[in-house]
Amino acid sequence: MGWATLHQILKWCGFPSNFSNLLLECVVDVRFSIIINGKNSKWINAHSWFRQGCPLSPYLFILCSQLLSNSVEQRGQSLGIHISPRGPKITHLLYADDVLIFSHASSALAKALKIIVEDFCKWTGQRVNFSKSQIILGKVVRYPMKKKITKLLVFKVVKEMEYLGVKISLRKLTVADFQELLSNVMDRLNAWSKKSLSMGGKLTLIESSLLSMPNFLITHSLVPKRVLHELEKLCRNFIWHKNVGSNGMRYVAWGEICKPKSFGGLGLHSPLLRVGSLRSKLD
Repeated sequence: MGWATLHQILKWCGFPSNFSNLLLECVVDVRFSIIINGKNSKWINAHSWFRQGCPLSPYLFILCSQLLSNSVEQRGQSLGIHISPRGPKITHLLYADDVLIFSHASSALAKALKIIVEDFCKWTGQRVNFSKSQIILGKVVRYPMKKKITKLLVFKVVKEMEYLGVKISLRKLTVADFQELLSNVMDRLNAWSKKSLSMGGKLTLIESSLLSMPNFLITHSLVPKRVLHELEKLCRNFIWHKNVGSNGMRYVAWGEICKPKSFGGLGLHSPLLRVGSLRSKLD
């Protein structure tokens, strides 16, 4: 993105000219000084846009992304879907450089969306990565319509995709879709089993690491309870596991261990007991 384009974006967003000039001065005047053997080097002027971690980066991202949101709101009023009869219409979601756009399947809406995206690319200098862009079409969409939309958008049609680690699919997710979660748990357990850990150390690792791993997935997708049962089974085996490689006797039931300490338990939080509250966002 050039400075002239950024200045124009700030003007479109309603900022006064003096604010954009001050902002651009902060960007242009960025310089570095490196500490070598306890002494500061001479100032080095930066000529490669923003430095990593620059505090201006998120603000400029919001300003640029607001152009897309305004364009969709003004020119794409027919876009979007209702996730519930009384719920608001959702047109798009933004996170970093990823964009999710929701719409009904029609060639007219596909053309309108293509024009909006192309204009946004002209304004900001950004480009669509067609190799990473995908589209999911519902089962009720007929093949001729799928072919028209695919030809217009030039996106790869898939049946499912992953976004921020969460699998998005039109079908019901099964245990096989969460094998990566169980594999990560097994990798950690294999590494911990080689160490001589006390009972307190095992409980601390389970509570701080293993039992918190599925929380994000539970709040964003319908994780089958069989996956959570398998996770608890791995935790139980790890607690009573002996260093010689055999499973020891289980002196206390898992339900008793998950009780609060005030009720005689060890305070572990069972994912199966919390699944109802974590899924409340999906209702």
